[in-house]
Amino acid sequence: MNNIMDYLDWRGDLDFERDPINEVDGLILSLISYNDFEGIVPGVGSKDSITLREAADIFKKEKDISHIEDIPFLNQIPGLLHKAAETERFGPLRLTWFVNQIDPESTKQFAAVIIKLTEKLNFISFRGTDDTLAGWKEDLQMSFMEEVQSQKEAVAYTEKAMMSIRGDFVLGGHSKGGNLAIYAASSMNELNKARINEIYNNDGPGFQPEVVQREGYLSIVHRISTFLPESSIVGMLLEHGTEYEVVKSTGLAITQHNPFIWEVIGNEFVLVDSLSKESLNINTAIRSWITQLSHDERREFVDAMFQVLSETGATSLAELNNEKFGAADAMIKALKTMDTTAKGHLKDTVDLLFDEARKVIRKSIADDIDSFITRRKRKKLKE
Repeated sequence: MNNIMDYLDWRGDLDFERDPINEVDGLILSLISYNDFEGIVPGVGSKDSITLREAADIFKKEKDISHIEDIPFLNQIPGLLHKAAETERFGPLRLTWFVNQIDPESTKQFAAVIIKLTEKLNFISFRGTDDTLAGWKEDLQMSFMEEVQSQKEAVAYTEKAMMSIRGDFVLGGHSKGGNLAIYAASSMNELNKARINEIYNNDGPGFQPEVVQREGYLSIVHRISTFLPESSIVGMLLEHGTEYEVVKSTGLAITQHNPFIWEVIGNEFVLVDSLSKESLNINTAIRSWITQLSHDERREFVDAMFQVLSETGATSLAELNNEKFGAADAMIKALKTMDTTAKGHLKDTVDLLFDEARKVIRKSIADDIDSFITRRKRKKLKE
C-alpha cells in the first residue's frame, strides 16, 4: 500500500511551477498546520516568511513532541513535516501567518498557516481537531450551532489574508480543518471568492442544514473536493450538500480518519465505489439519534459530558490517558454533584445512542440474512 509518505518519494523532485497542486498535495498541505509552529513561523499580519525546510529544522531542535507520542496520527505529523522538508517540492515553500488559539472558556480551538506555493498561488491550511478537550467540545457544538468560534476565526483570518497577500488561494484542511476551509470560502464576498481556486475537504464534518442552503455555500460547491475514507464517521456527520469521493483505506472504523492509511497511486487517491457497510450503519445510527434530540437537548448533553471531563483537571486527550485512574474518580464525583436534570439528560442521551445503534445492527443482520436466503433460493431455482 502506498500512502502520502510514499508520494513524497515519488513526486518530491518537482516544484509546483512545473507540476500544479493535486489532491494528494492538498492533503499533505492540510496536515502541515497540525505542527506547533509557535515562535518559528511569523504570525498574522507579518510580511516575513520562512521556508518549510527552515521551519522543520528549528522545529526538530526546539519542540518537544512527547505529549503526542501515544496519540494515533498526530504522532506521525512531525515525521511528515521533516520528510516533506527534504523534498524539492515542499522544502522551499514559504510559511507565514501562523496562528494557534485555544480557549477552553469560549470553547475555541483554531489554528492555521499560509503556505506560498508559487508567486501567484497561496494555500491556507486549517488545522483539524487536535487533542485538546476544547477542540473536541467545539466539534460536538456543531451538532446544534450554525456557527462555532473556530468558524468565525476562519472567516476573519481568510478575509485578512486576502486583503494583505497577492495572488489566488487554495483552502484546505483535514477533519474540522476541512469544515473550516469550506465555511471560510462560503463566507467571502464575491471578489474574494473569485480568487479561491479550490477547497480540499479531507474527512471533515458537515454543517447544519441551514448553512448548506445559503447562497454563499451554494456558490462555491463546485470548487469543493471532498475525500472520505471507506469507513468514514467524522466526515459523514451533519450535512454536506455536495458530492464526495471515497478513498481506499486500511484500518477499522474510526481509525480510518488517520490520513496516513489512505491509499495513494501516483498523484491521486485510490478510490472505491462506496463507503463500507460498517460506516453506513454507524452513520445511520448517529443520524437517527441526532434527529430525535432538539438543539437544546444536544447542547445539554455536550455541556453535561464536558462538565464530567472538566472535573478530571485534564485539558487534553493525552492527559486523560495519562491520568485515567484519577479521571475515573473525578468522573464519579462529578456525576454525584451534577444537577439532577443535567444528569438525567446525559443518561437519556447515552441510552438513546446505544438503542439506535442496536436497532441499526439488528436491521443490518436481518438484511444480511434476507439477502443470503434470497441468493440461496435463486441458486436452487437455477439448479
